[in-house]
Amino acid sequence: MTVAQRKPLISSGTSHRPTVKKIAMTSVVAVVAIAFLIPFYWLLVSSLREPQRIFADAGQFFPSSLTLQNFRTVFNETPVVSWFANSVILTVGSTVGSLVVVTMAAYALAQIRFPFRNTIFVSILASQMLPFHLLLIPLFLLMIQLNLIDTHLGVIVPMLAHPFGLFYMRQYMLGLPQAVFDAARVDGASDYRIFFRIVLPMVKPALATLAIIFSLEQWNDLLWPLIVMRSEGNYPLSVGMTTLVGLYRPRWDLVIAVAVIAVVPIMLMFVLLRKQFINGLGQFGTGTK
Repeated sequence: MTVAQRKPLISSGTSHRPTVKKIAMTSVVAVVAIAFLIPFYWLLVSSLREPQRIFADAGQFFPSSLTLQNFRTVFNETPVVSWFANSVILTVGSTVGSLVVVTMAAYALAQIRFPFRNTIFVSILASQMLPFHLLLIPLFLLMIQLNLIDTHLGVIVPMLAHPFGLFYMRQYMLGLPQAVFDAARVDGASDYRIFFRIVLPMVKPALATLAIIFSLEQWNDLLWPLIVMRSEGNYPLSVGMTTLVGLYRPRWDLVIAVAVIAVVPIMLMFVLLRKQFINGLGQFGTGTK
C-alpha cells in the first residue's frame, strides 16, 4: 500500500475525534440549558393554569388546559402597569447613570496619572466589603435631608457609584493598547477627546456586559426600593409583588403572573445583547499599572 493510499485512512480516523468531542460537549451544554429552563417553564405554565389548579397540577409537565385568567385578574385588580413603568424608569436610570459614573472614573484611574491614584482605587474596592445593610440608615437619613423619599431619584442616586463596575471597567481599560493613547496625546488630543472619541468605541463590549449586570441587579432589587418608596403607585414590580403575599391568604396566582411579567424583559434584553456580553467577558483585561 502506498503512502497516498494510507493518508485517507489516517485523516478519517483523526477527524472523528473532534466530532465526538463536539457532540459530547454539545450534549452536556444542552442538558445544563434544559435544567436552567425548567423553572422558567414551570413558572410560565403555572401562570396559565386556573388559580385552584396551580399547585394541584404542579406535577403535570404538560397541562391539559391553559387560561389567561391570572393575567386578566392582575391587570384588573393591581396597578401592574405602573409597577412595570416604575421598574423600567429605575432600571434605565440606574443603569445609564452607573455606566457614566464608573466609565469616567475608570478612565481617570486607568489612564490619568495623579497622586494617590492606586490608594483611591483600593479604598473604593474596600468599600465593596461593607454589607449594604450597614449603609441603610445613613443612606435613608441622607435621602430624607435631600427630600428624595418616595421618588425615583431616591432609589437611583445611591446606586450610581458601583465598586464592582469601576473595577471591571478599569481592568478592561488597562488591557487596551497604550500606543493608541500615546499617539492621541502626541497629536494634542485632550483627555475628554480621547475618552469620547477613542475609549468609548473600544469599550462597547464591556459597557454591554455591565449594562446587563446593572439592569438585572436593579430590576430585581427589593430592599432599597421597599425602604424608599411609600406610595403604591411608585412601587416597582419587585416591591409590588410583596403586596400580593398577604398574611392569611397569599394570591399565588397573581404573584406568579407578575413574576412572568418581570422575567420576560430581562430575558429579551439578554438575548439581544448576548454577543456583546460574551465579548465583554472574553476581552476582560487583567493588566495592572
